[in-house]
Parts: sequence; structure tokens; C-alpha cells
Amino acid sequence: MAIEFTGRDLVVWFREHPSNGQEWQYRIRYECLNDSVVHYVNHTEQQSTDAEGMRIYKDALAFEENVSAGLTRSPKVYLATQEAGGKWSDERLIESINPAPDVPAVVPMHGYDMAVLSFSKPDDTDWAGFVVWADTQTPVRKSDITSKYLGPDTTVTLPLAPDTEYFLTYAAYDAFGTDLLNEATIRIHTLSVESKLLPILNEKLEGVAALNVQTSTAFAKLANSYGLRTDRKVQKAVEKLYTDIDNGTLVSGKMLELESKLDDFDAVFNLYQETQAGVDFAQSQQLLTMGAKFETFDGDVSRIVEAALVEERKVYVDADSALTLRLDQQASRIDDNEAQFNDQIETLVDADGALAKRITDQSAVWQSDISGAITAAMQTVNETIADENEALSKRIDTLSAQIGDGEDDNGWESALEEVKEAYAAADKTNADNILTLSSRLNDQGGVTLEQKLSTYGSAIDGFGGQYTLRIDNQGRVGGFGLYTDASQNFEFAVNADRFAIGHPGGTEMIFEAVAGQIRMKQAIIGRATIDGAQINDLSVNTLKIAGNAITANQVMTFTDVLCPAGGSVDFAVTPFMTIGDGITPGNGTITITYTRDATVGYDASCEVRLLVDTGAGYEELEVKTVGITTDNGNTYSRTTEVIQAQVTGTQVRAIARMTSGTFLPRSVSRIQYARDIMMVLAGAKK
Repeated sequence: MAIEFTGRDLVVWFREHPSNGQEWQYRIRYECLNDSVVHYVNHTEQQSTDAEGMRIYKDALAFEENVSAGLTRSPKVYLATQEAGGKWSDERLIESINPAPDVPAVVPMHGYDMAVLSFSKPDDTDWAGFVVWADTQTPVRKSDITSKYLGPDTTVTLPLAPDTEYFLTYAAYDAFGTDLLNEATIRIHTLSVESKLLPILNEKLEGVAALNVQTSTAFAKLANSYGLRTDRKVQKAVEKLYTDIDNGTLVSGKMLELESKLDDFDAVFNLYQETQAGVDFAQSQQLLTMGAKFETFDGDVSRIVEAALVEERKVYVDADSALTLRLDQQASRIDDNEAQFNDQIETLVDADGALAKRITDQSAVWQSDISGAITAAMQTVNETIADENEALSKRIDTLSAQIGDGEDDNGWESALEEVKEAYAAADKTNADNILTLSSRLNDQGGVTLEQKLSTYGSAIDGFGGQYTLRIDNQGRVGGFGLYTDASQNFEFAVNADRFAIGHPGGTEMIFEAVAGQIRMKQAIIGRATIDGAQINDLSVNTLKIAGNAITANQVMTFTDVLCPAGGSVDFAVTPFMTIGDGITPGNGTITITYTRDATVGYDASCEVRLLVDTGAGYEELEVKTVGITTDNGNTYSRTTEVIQAQVTGTQVRAIARMTSGTFLPRSVSRIQYARDIMMVLAGAKK
């Protein structure tokens, strides 16, 4: 046997093998809350035969029967068979339960003053609708205040407060109501009315300065190695091994000094190696210097051509720290024109933490008689740090090009800097990548572009991320960005004088936002609400005009409204609207169409009143009673209704009011909705 709840009927399916030829009829007994209902099915009333040859039978406890008997979610159904002689078999109990619908699939969307839930209907034979509660705390409290929706619509709009965290509990319900629900809760945080990104996109940028290039120190380290200027010829080769005790420190070393000089050309090679061990430390170090120089003098004016190479090495330990240092320098120059390359590496571990660092820089400088110093430079800084509480990896790359010293009108410069950083601590973490480009002329201003990518996590602030691209053109800033924070909301913002969209190969913009206006070549809009419009050329497929006397009807739509049981609600309220030209009194027709949804409670009825005011106060022009009355007294209803009235004047406003009550025989005061509400004013001049 199989039992199916359809929302109205309870259907029982069973099958019998044809070899059991003695059965004459079948008895199905439905045991409900108030009563038992018995049905008989003759053996000839089979529905069909399946592939196995089994006869398929069907019986249904109709809606009218199950209402009277008190059908529950778990009725007991008994099946018995009767042989041709009239003997009945023992009853076979088939226990059944009608579970609540599964948690429906939903796609939530939200803005700063509302949330929209798009539901998918669950696979449930007696599904009836959805129910939603919204609360600022969890578990969600279920009350008249937090109850936001009850009904069959698959798209539900909830009015909410801006910048507020909400918990939305939702479920699908069936024909038995909301007594048993499979619920789920989602968390949302409504958007703030103010943009999170626009203040950031308007911040001014500092820009990147050109690297400050100094003369290489390698030349100074070799200055004392060359012979005297007065010496015409020099040949020197000195090698020395030595040991010493300096204030208790043991010292061992080796020295090699070489030089060859002829007239104005001089070359040197020096190597110094030394080890030291004291009562609380030990170290080993080496210095290698190599140089070649050509130098001439014309009176007090000298001309120098020089190349230098320096290598320094050091390792050091004490009881609490270990250190390594390495420095490589290369430099070449002719007078003030110079090129250099420097590479410095350091590792350190001590009681405070561990550090590895490398700084590499290179530059070229040319002195121009016209433009002054022309400088190209780049630098890379790599650093990793770890201690008991945090870890940091950081890299900074800088490139610059510069003409002039920044004081003359020809002081043009450009610079590019990229900063990459990853950081983690016990309760927070972040990753940043910032690329900045600047071009400027002295102090007369310039332009800076910054691209910033950032993510973070914090035990206090949650998770977030940001991407921005900004351009600062002499103090005026524009850009765009994407932003998210712990609320899991996302904001994309553009800060520009003109935002435009085109298409590949096109020559015109198909969409643009400029000067506070949105301009589009063409648009397809499913539904639009427009407060005011000026249309230069209008083509309408269907237009309703009363008496062909006005150019267009006035149309308004309203959101769905709940009318409480025994209460009243104004489900359509309009402001004053002009009739005709608004000067000469004219005739108008107010028509309000709506869907009366009484699918929450049985046999609901209501009175609907249309009140209008043409300037002398509201008066009731039309009253309608709507609803249903049935013999069984237990029926849902959902109907489309219209209420209408004629008015005369230059202006009019209207109110449509619904009152729930017992206005029809057998009707009950129930909750009901006014949905799909539309007001049309068709007005004409006299």
C-alpha cells in the first residue's frame, strides 16, 4: 500500500496479484481524529495493471470527508479483503505520516531597507506556502512582530532597517498549516545607506617619490688603498699572518695587499680575514676590496675614471644570538657620472625573534649640461620576521626615473612602488598588495595611480576584503572598487565624472552615467516605478485612455498588505492626483484591482470600501463584500477583485480599506491578504 496526501484528498493505492482470484471486494477504513470513514472497492474497479501483472487499485478520502472526520498528519488506514463467500480477512494496518515539506531552496538578496527571498517550491504534494520570521537575535523569536510573511508567493519582500544584522528563519508549510515545520535560518546584514567605498575612493593619494641616490660608498672604502699621487711607479705585494690577544679576546688573521701603479693608472687588491673568540662571543669576518683608477689633474681640476668592487662578510654568535651579514658592492664612475649595484643580506636570531632581510639597489646617474642630473634607480627590500606572537613577510619594489634635482622647471620624475605584505598573529591576519605609480613636475603637481588589494581576518572584526583603483590628478580623485566586511555584504562603487559601457567594435556608448543622469540607447525593463518622466517619443502597444481625452492614465502599484483577523487595513492610499488639466473640473474614474488571498484560513470574507477626497474631505463611494461561503464551511479562496468609483473635480485622492469579519453565511473572521494591488485614475476634461 502507498498513501499520498494531495492537500485536499488522502489517496490510498494498493495492488493485488490476479492469482488471488477469490477476493470479491476490498474495505478501506480511515481512522481519523473525530471519526472513522469506511470505503469499499469492488475487485473489478482496478485502475490499471503493472508490468508484473499486478492489479492496481485506488481509493480516496475526499476533502469533505476528511474535514468532517478530522484528518490528522498521521491517520491510521486499515485494509481488509472479502472472499466470494462473504468472509472478511483480518485488517492490515498501514501507518502513515504526512511530514512537513523539506526546507525550501532559497536565494536571498538584500539592500539597505529590505530583503528579497526567492523560494523554490518544495517537492511536496500538499505544499501550501512559505512562512518567514525576521529577528535581530538568534534563536529567532516567533511573535506578531517578528512574523514577516505567511503565504504562497515564491518571491517575498521583507521591509527591514538599514545597517542591521538580522536572522531570517523560514520554512515551507502544507495543507495542515504551520504546526510542523522544517526550518532553516540564514543571517544577513542589511546595507548601510551610506556607501562604504565612496569615502575611500575620494581620499587623496600621497604619491611615490623618486629614490634618493647617493655616491657609492665603495669608492670611499678604497680611497686609502691607492698610492700617493706623486708616486709614478708602485709595485706592492704584502701578505701577513698574525695572532693577537686584545683585552682577553683571541685574534687570528690574514692580510693580503697588492698594488700596481704606473703614472696615472693605479690598481689595488686587498683581502682581510680575521677570527675572534672572547669570553662571551665569537665571530669571523672578511673584507675584499678591488679597485682600478685613472686620474689626471689640470691645475686644480681633476678627471677621474674609477671602478670599485667590495665584498664584506661577517658571522657572529654569543650566548643569546646568531648573526650573518653579507654586503656586495659594485660601482663605476667617470667624474660625476656613475653606475652602482649593492646587495645586502642579513640573518639574525636572538631572544626576541628571527629575521631574514635582503636589500638590493642599483642606479645610474648622468650629469647633463642642459638638464642637470638624470637618474634611474631601483630598489628591492625583502624581509621576513617571526617571533613568539606574530609572523611577517614583506617585499617592497621601487623604480624611479628623474631629470633634474626637483628645484628647476625641468624636474620631471616618475616612480613606481609595489608593496606586498602577509601578516599573521594570534588573533588577526592580513594580506596586502599595493601598487602605486606617480608622475610629477617638481612641486607643481602631478598624477598618482594606486591599486590596492587587501584581505583581513580578526577575532573582533571578522573577515573582509577590499580592492580599489584610484587616480589622484593634482588633488582630484576618482576610481572604483569592490568591498566586503564581516557582514558578508559586497559593494562595488565607481567614482567618476562619466561611467560608460560600450561593446567591442562599437563607436557609441550603450550605457553611461554622467552629470547625475543615466543615459541608455535602449532598455528592456520587466517592471519600473517612475516618480516623474518626460518622454519625447512614446510607442505603446496597449494604452487605456478614458474617452480619448487625456494622454495617459495615472497608475500606481502598492506592496502586498496583511489584514488581521477581525481588523482593518488601508491597502491602497494615494496622494492627490490631477484630473484632466488640473484647472477645469473634469470627470475621472478610480479603479483599484487586487488579489484577495485567503489561503491561510478557511472560509474568509471581508468588506472593501473605496473612500475618495476631491478637496472637501473623504467620503465613501463604494462598498463591496467579498469572500466565499460553502456547505462544508472549510475552503480556501484566492480571487481577483475590482472596486471602482466615478469622481468629478480637479484633483482626487483615494483610500481602499479592507475589513475582515463574518460578512457571509458560514464565513469566519480570518487573516487575509491584499496582493497585486494597482490603482488606475482615468480622468477627462469636461
